[in-house]
Amino acid sequence: STDPTDKDAWKDKGMGQLSIKCKEGVSKATKESKPTIVVRNDVGKILLNALLYPGIKTNLMKNAIAAIFHTSGDANGNDVGTNGAVVARTYLIKTKTEEDRNKLASAIQEYAPAA
Repeated sequence: STDPTDKDAWKDKGMGQLSIKCKEGVSKATKESKPTIVVRNDVGKILLNALLYPGIKTNLMKNAIAAIFHTSGDANGNDVGTNGAVVARTYLIKTKTEEDRNKLASAIQEYAPAA
């Protein structure tokens, strides 16, 4: 919402297919592999597109993971195209089960570059 009184409220970005992509031919967990977490909805619109970075911390909840991702856009969450600054935002990614949450958390740590 554009209401400044609820700027700290969670905003639902939608549901989608999550994948972690890396450059081909480069070993994972390196800066050169540029590991990226991408979430697309069922019609292909990108909901989240962010690089994984060294030392990324994930906060595990019941069936969800909270993490800070650096995405392009303004502080209100609006995409401003390719000329936008990179902004750190906290994302809450919900999963169906705790097992799925654990798999995702370990995949994020596995693909994140070493410091």
